[in-house]
Amino acid sequence: MQNFTTILYPILLTILTGFLGYLGKEVVKLAPQLVDFVVAKIGLTNYQKSKLIAMDIWNVTEEHFRLNKIIGDTVQAKVTMFTSLIKQKIPGITDAQIENLRQAVAGEFNRNKPLVIKAIEEAAPIVNVVAVTPILKYVTEDGIELQPVSANNVPVETVAQ
Repeated sequence: MQNFTTILYPILLTILTGFLGYLGKEVVKLAPQLVDFVVAKIGLTNYQKSKLIAMDIWNVTEEHFRLNKIIGDTVQAKVTMFTSLIKQKIPGITDAQIENLRQAVAGEFNRNKPLVIKAIEEAAPIVNVVAVTPILKYVTEDGIELQPVSANNVPVETVAQ
């Protein structure tokens, strides 16, 4: 029995060492891809977080200019306000990233605008004009409704007199 275990242990140790070596090589091959995946996922998460903040700031800017109705170069004023607010919310953001976020949010905000404008233009010609004539009712002090007299309603005997 002891001879059997002395022969079996070195064979199992050799097989285990070979398997761990193979496993180590595969992990070394997959580690950079795993790191790249994690970095990309973190970058995407940060971008989505920044985009949500930018969307909130965009809505604040639009509401501010809608309420105040500033006359003048409102587009440049909106861009300036958006830039300053996003720099407050996301410290360390570059101007290129701000421009990218602003264009992404503007694209998302204006995505359905042509559809709305087209629907308004298509609905505009459909205007039904109905002529309305007032109905006059005459009531006596006792509450009795009087019928109006017109040329068509006058009895023949009354006209002849």
